[in-house]
Amino acid sequence: MKLSEIIIPSGVVTDEMNVRDAFRLCIEANVPAVPYVDANGVPTGYISYEGVMHRGCLPNYIVDMATVLGNQLSCVTDAEARIREVLESPVTGYIDQPLRSLSSDSLLIKGLAILEKFGSSYLFVIDDGEYRGVVTSQAIARHMLDIDGQD
Repeated sequence: MKLSEIIIPSGVVTDEMNVRDAFRLCIEANVPAVPYVDANGVPTGYISYEGVMHRGCLPNYIVDMATVLGNQLSCVTDAEARIREVLESPVTGYIDQPLRSLSSDSLLIKGLAILEKFGSSYLFVIDDGEYRGVVTSQAIARHMLDIDGQD
């Protein structure tokens, strides 16, 4: 089985886009991340919900104290304004690297091994520099159930 069997097509983000645009692309494709392409259309990084939320919404001291936080946080003021600020931010401030990718003719088991190695739930499929889509662990699980036929 090859990755080409379970590719989820999605859009890509570019310099002129903001985080809101990136989130919309993720939601439309039901994927946790989309690739960033440079001015030449070459995929060089990615933006993910997790990366944006971690860097844009959660100060490190709150993460460090997560297990002992109560329900009243006086250090968090006007959360809605912060959310809007993050969503209006350019994507360029939230691009992560490296872009983990495989070609569409890679074996599914190799994709699964890459996901496991990097503790990720997604990777990008790129053939000869052209972005094809995302493969997620959820898509792999769905494919396994399809093969089983015991829905």
